Amino acid sequence: MRRLRKPRAVPAAPRCFSVRDTRQSRAVPDISVAATAPSARFALPSDRQYLAARHVWAQIDDGIVTVGVTAPLGEVLWYTPEVEFWAVDRLEVGETLATVQGRSGRTVAVGSPVKGALLELNPLLRRAPHALLAQPYGRGWVARISADTWERDEAAMVPARSYRKILDADLALGREFCFGGALLAPRLTETPSPREAAA
Repeated sequence: MRRLRKPRAVPAAPRCFSVRDTRQSRAVPDISVAATAPSARFALPSDRQYLAARHVWAQIDDGIVTVGVTAPLGEVLWYTPEVEFWAVDRLEVGETLATVQGRSGRTVAVGSPVKGALLELNPLLRRAPHALLAQPYGRGWVARISADTWERDEAAMVPARSYRKILDADLALGREFCFGGALLAPRLTETPSPREAAA
């Protein structure tokens, strides 16, 4: 007769901890879409400086500053914007490089964040102005400028993290408030004068 062995006791499986259990035990709130910052949907590369009031960026390479518009400014630009260049040989800080067609008949002024000599305007924006929206930090740049006083001009700009904080505070007050520094008056449509209307 065969002797049956007594079954061995199986050790209890270790208790598994889920992420949810850890969150609840530490009292860490779940992240919701409503709780995220308004600027979270925008890319803001940290390798450049931002002129927050005009929503433009500047990146220096060997004394040449490349300038473009920030991704958040796309919130007020037309889907296929029309770009008109205004810049001449010399620029001051804040001087208009170009104007871009905005939504609701508005015009967006792209201001220069640096003082210096204009070297080049982006020829791609004449053929494919949507690059301003699709690739604002790449092929959609606006101008290249030889900066006279980069250190002084850079002091008036902020890094990406600070620009994001400014955006979050301003977007909470509305688009008009946030982007007001870059918006020009609405384009006037030709309306008949009161005399013409009466005739």
